[in-house]
Amino acid sequence: MVKIFKVPWAAWREPEYLELKFPDSWDVSVCKMNGADAPQISDNEIKESLLNPIGTPKLSELAKGKEKVVIVVDDMTRTTPANKILPFVFEELEKASIAKDQIIILLALGAHKPMNRHDCILKLGREVVDTICIENHHPYENLTNLGESKIGTPIDVNSTYISADLRISLGGVIPHPLAGFGGGAKIVLPGVCGIRTLEANHSAGMRGIGAGVGRMTDIRKDIENIADRVGLDFSINAILNERGDIAALTAGHFRDAHRKAMEIAKEHYATSYTLENQIGFFNLYPEDSELNQSIKGFNFLMTAPNKIIDRRGTIVLMSSSYEGRGYHSLVAETGAKLYKNLGESILWSRFVHRRKVYFFSPNISLSDLHHFFPKTVELFDDWDELIDELGKVHGEFPKVAVFPCSIQMAG
Repeated sequence: MVKIFKVPWAAWREPEYLELKFPDSWDVSVCKMNGADAPQISDNEIKESLLNPIGTPKLSELAKGKEKVVIVVDDMTRTTPANKILPFVFEELEKASIAKDQIIILLALGAHKPMNRHDCILKLGREVVDTICIENHHPYENLTNLGESKIGTPIDVNSTYISADLRISLGGVIPHPLAGFGGGAKIVLPGVCGIRTLEANHSAGMRGIGAGVGRMTDIRKDIENIADRVGLDFSINAILNERGDIAALTAGHFRDAHRKAMEIAKEHYATSYTLENQIGFFNLYPEDSELNQSIKGFNFLMTAPNKIIDRRGTIVLMSSSYEGRGYHSLVAETGAKLYKNLGESILWSRFVHRRKVYFFSPNISLSDLHHFFPKTVELFDDWDELIDELGKVHGEFPKVAVFPCSIQMAG
């Protein structure tokens, strides 16, 4: 006899769920976040959020008399369904007589790979792709320097963004190890900033300075200081359920609307969990398209007490990684300015200790894995073989916790 559970899998791709089979003798707890099954909000609720912004006039009022509008949207490493929200943004702009040829959608890549037409159709919708100008941000080119932030971060920003008369952002508010949460001003930095700015912003956090998951951080404060300088007129922030649907939405001033989104998110992503587990399975969905996003598998451990996994227990990270290593020009490529194997990081020494770490993925090679992880991490592409190995290590009756998403926090 076996126990069968399903977890979401392969963001933006099929199949939508992965079936996990465990021996019947295993004591398995599936630890879901509070908002895992929250319903998708209605079109009317999306519209009401835009019509009742926090801390700003309505978007239709902000747009009056403007000539050039930029809408910044997060990229494919985030599952924010922009296609559900953009029609209502266009409605508001039309009220101010903004034509479609006055609008540019700027894809907030930071140092990630560019989006192609297929990506844009999935993210933005076919009609938007066929009727609106869309640009990929480039972290090395098309930049304008605006000096330095209060703490000395050089401010190099996308020139298309800077030249706009009205700047709108649309992004997901999910836990983030450096900025606390995504969304808000984070769509500006790192989203549309240059590599020097990204390096300064990331480097302190990677050393454990001013970072943290699910709270206000010094890095977030610097990001918002830069957004004050650069300008961000209207911010739209989506809180997502386990399936990637919009469970809640806030809009308005990039600071005020994001604070409200953070309040919602802290409760929404909070997760009850068991302690002293011998094995913890951490699924990387919705950040599971690329292996270079796999550091997010430690987000939950960063917010939970150390005793969630036995000191000699096993951590299993799970990622479809259907795009293999993926791409990140700042932290993930050989020779990149901040590239470092995770085994050399503070995160590894603090949260792994003596624990074994396994990685489950059907789409990566051992060399891919060890580009990011130390060679002590073992790779499995067959679920049954992984379970057999875990049984040899932990016996017939292990206590197990399964965390279906990388966006969960301890609650």
